[in-house]
Amino acid sequence: MHHPLDPLSPAEIAVVATLVKSSQPEGAVHFKNITLVEPPKSETRRFLAAERKGATRSVKPTRRASALFYHRRTVDLFLATVNLDASRLEQVEKLDEKYHGHADMDEVIEVRDTCLRHPAVKARIDRYELPDNFTVVCDTWPYGRDRGGKLRRLAQCFLYAKDSSHPGSNSYDNPLPFSPIIDYVTKELVDIMDLPIGSDHNLSPEVKYIPHPPKEWHHDLQSEPKRTDLKPLTVNQPLGASFTVDGCLVQWQKWRFRVGFNWREGMVLHDVTYAGRELFHRLSLSEMFVPYGDPRTPYSRKSVFDVGDIGAGVAANNLSLGCDCLGLIKYFSFTLSDSNGRPVEKPNVICMHEIDDGIGWKHTDGATKEISIVRSRVLVLQTIITVGNYEYIFMWNFDQAAALHYKIQATGILSTVPIAPGATVPYGTNVNQGVMAPYHQHVFSLRIDPALDGDKNSFLEEDSVAMPFDSSNPVGVGYITEKRVIRNAGYSIAKPNRVHKIINPSVINKISGCPVAYAIHSPQKQMLLAHPDSWHGKRAKFALQPYWVTTYRDGELYAAGDHTYQSLPDSDDEGNESPGKERKGDLATWAGRGDKVDGEDIVLWHSISLTHNPRPEDYPVMPCETMMVSLKPSGFFEHNPALDVPQSTQRSNQSTLYEEQLLPVVLGKHKSAQICCESKL
Repeated sequence: MHHPLDPLSPAEIAVVATLVKSSQPEGAVHFKNITLVEPPKSETRRFLAAERKGATRSVKPTRRASALFYHRRTVDLFLATVNLDASRLEQVEKLDEKYHGHADMDEVIEVRDTCLRHPAVKARIDRYELPDNFTVVCDTWPYGRDRGGKLRRLAQCFLYAKDSSHPGSNSYDNPLPFSPIIDYVTKELVDIMDLPIGSDHNLSPEVKYIPHPPKEWHHDLQSEPKRTDLKPLTVNQPLGASFTVDGCLVQWQKWRFRVGFNWREGMVLHDVTYAGRELFHRLSLSEMFVPYGDPRTPYSRKSVFDVGDIGAGVAANNLSLGCDCLGLIKYFSFTLSDSNGRPVEKPNVICMHEIDDGIGWKHTDGATKEISIVRSRVLVLQTIITVGNYEYIFMWNFDQAAALHYKIQATGILSTVPIAPGATVPYGTNVNQGVMAPYHQHVFSLRIDPALDGDKNSFLEEDSVAMPFDSSNPVGVGYITEKRVIRNAGYSIAKPNRVHKIINPSVINKISGCPVAYAIHSPQKQMLLAHPDSWHGKRAKFALQPYWVTTYRDGELYAAGDHTYQSLPDSDDEGNESPGKERKGDLATWAGRGDKVDGEDIVLWHSISLTHNPRPEDYPVMPCETMMVSLKPSGFFEHNPALDVPQSTQRSNQSTLYEEQLLPVVLGKHKSAQICCESKL
């Protein structure tokens, strides 16, 4: 029996594919995805409450799946719903022709092959006069938007050349100065665009290849000798892991939650509780937008919704022991589908393990010198995705003090463009001869569906402000906090020293006298730099503000809307706002309803931004750039939740003196060394 929130099994995917295919003309169906339809939240919460009491039989929701598919070689896009309990096709809806389906690997491979085999493209490559040992590779990007109205479903193909003598040769070191455009439906070559390579918008057609010293990322090809002074560092848990796993249910150090996974969001967390108290109903990466800041055509269109256009689940890596995750590892594997509706195994896409995270808390009594100290243990759930040139590492870190941390790391290779010898531009950095890396941003939308002691929550801003220099503050040192509860759906701006909190106004902390709360600690970052009236701004409105709050409605999961590929905003066909038109829309649409959000079932959306102006040090492969958001209890408990973590001791930690491993003969000299974390009692 499947839990209502478990991802689809291979057998369920096969059932959906069979039912959908049988309802359509033979051979017509090109599947984009087959995925679980999560039950309505009211039914899910009823089931989860019963599950905690061990009585779920009478309240189990109907299990459903959806299938998004095209009719092959057409623009006809359909969404089917299947009742898995009854093995019945419930609905097939033909979607508005303004919507385009996301990319899938089968068609991406077909478009790449079509591009590189086309006689006109081959002729253009020949005129570029590459060395004989070079081969050309193709990166397919969404065409994006540069106008309103109907738009063919297009791929912008950026071409690169690489030394064919090694499969790991750095193709991004040789960007070609022209870019084909391919129609995804007809596989027609629509255009071959010359790319600007100088310091302005002007084109320089028919330039030739200019040799330059390569910069390689693969270990086999690097010219510098490897370091020889790095000794092994291993993680050992001789008594095993401290977590337990039952299917997708995880329990660790008072935490209890369910792990989910789907083609679009990748890793999802459900029903997160601590010490039996509800905290979060659902946590996920809702969207991710990567716009480039080069204003020249076609780079002005260069952007991608990595979640909506491609899928974090689709792009998830098969993680490896000793490489992606260290220590005692639990892997989670899931199943997605291909364009024919066949199940596709995604092994080891999430790894879970424990890490030591330094000191959790410590105090030394000044008079008695008595010490109490605990080390912080953290449970890490990690997934890694590869989207073309970039890798993204996403981690949920659970600590013993009831805080939850979302950590993002960006690495991989910069998406490069050609530049003429001696030229520079103000919106990019030259990283090798003839190679420029444009400025760009990464804006992530973290969707937080809170349930702090129940689902009637509120969202507030808290500012620390100086008191007036008056009789109540006679020496001018006092400061207070000012709180403002957000009453209606909308957005909140970030300010220095501003803290945003989720509260339950109906549950009061007996010690503080304030509503129980979790605070969001997130560095203040620059939001989308593209103009709000640009196509980037219109299509990714969530990226314009750091915090949004809406009322919960089933189906409102994705900050940029359900269908992001070449998307139009919530507007007419020319991109003009149409507030009176009833559409499903995007986050800005939902926030624009102005619903009451004080003491309601709310959803918080946090935009996390990385403005990346590349450095030479980011090339040929980029050191990890790290961002982290923390969800911390702030008056949710009556004392430090980590008070009951056992005292840290040398007996359990078994640390070793540096001198011991250098000179074993001096071992006896250090046996009596003070072990500060042993109690004297």
